[in-house]
Amino acid sequence: MSPTTSSPRLCAALLAGIVAAPVAIADPVAVQQKLFDALARSDVAAAVALFSDDAVIDAQSGLCAKTPCVGKAAIQKDLERYVKDKSRRITVLNTYLTGNTLLTRFEARSATVQMAGVERIVLWGVREFRADQIVSSRCCLPERTDSQTLRFLDWDFAHPSSP
Repeated sequence: MSPTTSSPRLCAALLAGIVAAPVAIADPVAVQQKLFDALARSDVAAAVALFSDDAVIDAQSGLCAKTPCVGKAAIQKDLERYVKDKSRRITVLNTYLTGNTLLTRFEARSATVQMAGVERIVLWGVREFRADQIVSSRCCLPERTDSQTLRFLDWDFAHPSSP
């Protein structure tokens, strides 16, 4: 084939590839890191902006424990409560991404954790994303194979009214 006959075919193939390419979505790990960074600096507005209008938080503690928080107004109230604890620190240990779901294993430290006589606990969070927004967050599932986390859970059960 001469270059002149293959060029239209090559251009057509390249254009087809461009048109057929999937639309890129934001990196869920990066969006989650923006959430963690906003919470660390107590910027609730920036944190809430990362959630979709119809987002749901289902958590083991806080305002979303008894009934999941639905929508930005409910999520904002829970995040305002969260940032009041200036002793809270998290460190991401692992992330696993499949499709639009991000599973995160992380370490949490806080005054409440230390009141239980342990340094840190290990938890899991599951977040689902739509483009660059969080649509659902399920947190904080304890890692029951970790001895410090188990000691914390025993203490937490015995002290349900602790901060």
